[in-house]
Amino acid sequence: MIRPTKPKAEKAPKTPKTSLGERASKAAQATASTLNTTAQTIAQTRSNITDNINAVTGGLAAVTGGIGAVAGAITTGRAQTQGALVDAQQATATNYGAGQHRSEIVKETDFYGGITMPEMDFNGLMPSDLLNPNIAVTATEEQLTAGLENYAGATRAQKLYQAGFTYIGEVGKTKQTFHKAQQQIIKGATEAVKVQQEIVRFDRQNIELETDIMKREQSAEKLNQESIKLTGMQKETTQITRKIEALEEMREADIQSVQQRRQMIMQKLATDSIAN
Repeated sequence: MIRPTKPKAEKAPKTPKTSLGERASKAAQATASTLNTTAQTIAQTRSNITDNINAVTGGLAAVTGGIGAVAGAITTGRAQTQGALVDAQQATATNYGAGQHRSEIVKETDFYGGITMPEMDFNGLMPSDLLNPNIAVTATEEQLTAGLENYAGATRAQKLYQAGFTYIGEVGKTKQTFHKAQQQIIKGATEAVKVQQEIVRFDRQNIELETDIMKREQSAEKLNQESIKLTGMQKETTQITRKIEALEEMREADIQSVQQRRQMIMQKLATDSIAN
């Protein structure tokens, strides 16, 4: 019996595997995009804060001529934003090919450091016909007199400012000299204290010297005492020697006396025996 063969199921086409580098690159790009968005938010917040501060502190100057300062603050905020974006890209970029470049280069436009310069139309000051001049910018004699007086007064005020700042600088120099003099006086007093310390050390050394001399004399007296004790001991040794010698002589004499009595007794016994 022939069994019917089942048709083989067609295999689904395999999806191409992404390489480790591609996955890492996509992850780095996603992270960089998130950080870029965060950096833009931070920079926008910083720019808003800067604008609010300028609006509060600018006052009348911001209304009359603060357009350049506001533009400079906005430009600085943009530059900081771009710098934050680049920093974020450099912080998240690895060796997987993440992009590291600025999308926009913003140049600084605050050339005058926050000071607003008046706008001048020099073409309007030039006459088109020297024989028939027609210049829009004119001033009356009263305006000239008042303006010159104002400029003269303002110039005198600037001279006073300059003289005041020069005087303040001189006060600073005097203060520096005063503090240097204080330092020298303190150093002199310190040296005087050091001299007193040396004198005290000298006195201590003299006291220690006298103490050592006393100890030396005490040691000499102890030496004399020990010498006397030695002499006494030597004499005592001699006396003991003589005493022992005398005792030996006495014992020797006793022995001789006993021997003599024995000899006499033996002689008497011998004589008696002969006589009998």
